[in-house]
Amino acid sequence: LPAKEQIPKEVYKQGDRVRAYILEVKQFSRGPQIILSRTHPNFLSMLFENEVPEISEGIVSIIQVAREPGSRAKIAVISKDSDVDPVGACVGMKGSRVQAVVQELRGEKIDNVTWDHDPAKFICNALAPAEITRVIVDEVNHSMVVVVPDDQLSLAIGRRGQNVRLASKISGWNLDVTSETEYNKNLKDSYNSLLSLEGVGEAIATELYQEGYRSIEDVASANLPELANVEGLNEKDAAQLIATAKEYLQDADMDVSGENAEREKKEPDNDD
Repeated sequence: LPAKEQIPKEVYKQGDRVRAYILEVKQFSRGPQIILSRTHPNFLSMLFENEVPEISEGIVSIIQVAREPGSRAKIAVISKDSDVDPVGACVGMKGSRVQAVVQELRGEKIDNVTWDHDPAKFICNALAPAEITRVIVDEVNHSMVVVVPDDQLSLAIGRRGQNVRLASKISGWNLDVTSETEYNKNLKDSYNSLLSLEGVGEAIATELYQEGYRSIEDVASANLPELANVEGLNEKDAAQLIATAKEYLQDADMDVSGENAEREKKEPDNDD
């Protein structure tokens, strides 16, 4: 049981009974050596399988596990039987089942989460009990912006970012959790930047933002067929919009370069 496979702050004495997950069997000339782990996600899965008959019977399935060993874990579960609540099955009567697992893991807090095939809905479940206002999904970058009420931000993020970190790990998505105030400010800034493009009115700016084009840079680097699918645009409009965005950025770069050159002229020559 290597140190890295031990739950932090656990102390073992000779003769102790230790439950662990068989991580690997190594063959040596003197015989095989069994490598054990108490930090591996599969150890948590096996503990629940032992405690929850619905799992061993195949009614409830464990989809994914994310752990920060000794501190907190999230386990995503789903039920094949609509009459069986997967989270309730794992928690047990008065929390008896989950508490048995928590005790084995020396107090590691466990969040049982209902799995959903819709990534946005699953993230809402994974960040509970925080209230979620909206989720903006970016399929291309496999990321989500999760908007929560201002007074729910700390709860959603968790202590030292642990809640959102585990939610990201268990879902496989990059998450950016933000407050409604910050989101609305960013929305306004992005919306105004899109409006600054020639030929973009309020309706097109709104459609662009909702489709994930949040800045002039996004438009300039857009894929033509994908941009043409935005409501209100055809392929000709999309091509013109990309060209306009690129021209805007080039002009902005030239302005910055000119300002830097003027600043350098005004600065005294230290060699004189």
